[in-house]
Amino acid sequence: MHDCPTCQVPLHGHEEVCPSCGTKQYVKPEFRRSNLPKPPGVNPMPFIVVFVGLIIVIFVCASNSWIGQVFHRGPVVEDPMDKMTYMDARNAIENGINQGLTAVGATAKFDYKAGGEAATKEVQKPVELTVDTELKDPKQHKAIIDPIKPFMEKAQVTTLTMNDSKSHATWTYNLGPADTSAQTPPAQ
Repeated sequence: MHDCPTCQVPLHGHEEVCPSCGTKQYVKPEFRRSNLPKPPGVNPMPFIVVFVGLIIVIFVCASNSWIGQVFHRGPVVEDPMDKMTYMDARNAIENGINQGLTAVGATAKFDYKAGGEAATKEVQKPVELTVDTELKDPKQHKAIIDPIKPFMEKAQVTTLTMNDSKSHATWTYNLGPADTSAQTPPAQ
């Protein structure tokens, strides 16, 4: 407490102006704004509850959408067939047939034709492949050809014919028709 230097009215110490004469007063820092009410404290608990609730809702919604499916499916495994060229596929067919024939004790001769004319394996057109061999048992052809069927489309082998000279049997495998629904019709 102190008195006003002009009119000697007793002051509490927090008044910035004397209420009696209006003279400006010096207020000590510890008395400044001490008479004002303190602002109420903010309770953080409702904000935390709402934030956690939003995180849970977002997580549940995201896990049921396509975003959640992406997180849960794991890494995408690339198909090695996508990067394979037609030459790689033709080599895989020859290697697969040779391995199958070697396993049953036979050999093969490969003959490529493109458009009915003799061709090499390197031709960039669809080809017909003829395999000449001598099998001990004609039923063995299925175990030799089945593993290489997936390569036929990539290799552009439209027809694979296997001739067995020992049993005088011939097996022909045709590539199914290509899907032409996405192609545009020719202009007339």
